[in-house]
Amino acid sequence: HTTHRSGGYILGFRVDPAEKLKEVFTEIEGLHKVFSANPIFGVEFSVEERAGSLSSVSVPRETDDVEIVNDGEAFKAYYAFGGEPGEKREVVFCPELGLAIEKLPEGVTIEQLWNIV
Repeated sequence: HTTHRSGGYILGFRVDPAEKLKEVFTEIEGLHKVFSANPIFGVEFSVEERAGSLSSVSVPRETDDVEIVNDGEAFKAYYAFGGEPGEKREVVFCPELGLAIEKLPEGVTIEQLWNIV
């Protein structure tokens, strides 16, 4: 059942007259047993060859030749609008985003920040 407010949809069926309920139950129970033992998933297939072992299909792991360079530019970009490292910044609610953010400097809007990206 769903609520009356959302349309009152009922998923299922009704048996009329009620005396046929036992007969319908027996039929459904029998079908359930048959399809539980040998289910039909809607796709028929046949296995043509046996799957190989996991070790035969595994690919050895390769190490990438990567050099990580950390020059601190991220912190410079973070403090581009002023302020010093360790300085506490005021946190305010931003209704446009629906979450809390650091208070923006005077004259800067959220839209301007998105345009930077």
